[in-house]
Amino acid sequence: MERSGAPLLVCFLLMVLIWVHEIPAVNFTHVTARTLSPCYSANLTPTSDRLISAVGCTVVFSPPGLNFSTGIVRWDYKNVSSTVLSILVYFKDQSKVDLHPSYNGNVEFSKTNWTLQIKLQLGDGGLYRFRTSSHETNWFQLEVIEPLSQPELQSNSSLVGSTTEFVCKVPVGKVDSYRWKKDGKHLPEDSRFLLFQNDSMLRILNTTLSDNGVYTCEVSNQVSWNETSLKLDIQNPSNVVVGVVVVIVVFVLVAVLYVSRKHLRCPTQCFCGDSALRRCLSGGRSSGPGGHVDCKEQTSPSSGTPETTAALLDLNPLDSERPPNQASAES
Repeated sequence: MERSGAPLLVCFLLMVLIWVHEIPAVNFTHVTARTLSPCYSANLTPTSDRLISAVGCTVVFSPPGLNFSTGIVRWDYKNVSSTVLSILVYFKDQSKVDLHPSYNGNVEFSKTNWTLQIKLQLGDGGLYRFRTSSHETNWFQLEVIEPLSQPELQSNSSLVGSTTEFVCKVPVGKVDSYRWKKDGKHLPEDSRFLLFQNDSMLRILNTTLSDNGVYTCEVSNQVSWNETSLKLDIQNPSNVVVGVVVVIVVFVLVAVLYVSRKHLRCPTQCFCGDSALRRCLSGGRSSGPGGHVDCKEQTSPSSGTPETTAALLDLNPLDSERPPNQASAES
């Protein structure tokens, strides 16, 4: 039995050696990557397997330390739909680089150490791999996040005893967390202060004058941070009523002055005689065959005809203060 088992063992070992010999010489190693400074608040530490960076930042991918003199070098990209794209192909023998058109002006490649440098856009998130004729690395995951713009903070006008709401909106970027402050400090520990909609809305119940102050909304995600502030001025209802009364009084006074001014311009009614012979002039006088004659201050005579009705003169108040001779001279 022992002698018959030895040949079987030798045959098994030979088969294993043949099978190993037929396997391609592929060495699975890791790509490392890091974000170049400055880049918002993104992590700048080199890492392997996964990196989070921001739109507009520059990331450098470094391959493992391989040493060969001939062959082809590739950097591959795979998106969420598992479509593989060769970003570039480097032919060492010809020192020639073929770059994919979509990366023109956005990629730098080193022919000495084969690093790949990309200025990130939002669509650059995905998986990256380094590959040669005989080696390839595992896929490296890159997550690209859009930095946050400055928040827009809005609030409703509020009175004492009512409910005040602050709404914090960020036009650009996805917010991971919201934080609120009042006068540079954390919100008071008060049950009247409530947060809604993932903390993007602050609601203050039964507002009091002590709630006046500067309120700040802070937003952040994994690569950026921003804030904005708004001053809250709570109004007392009694002060509002007083303000409305003052406005009404001012309006009434303006109206009275306007009406009085209008009547001052026409202070008298003058009977100007026969309208066929005379015509009314400004200053309470009339003109006719007998020259300029002062009109009588009276209303229409009781026996008057349509031709002898009273004319309402557009009289300047200053005319009544002038001497008669001066008024006659001006006419």
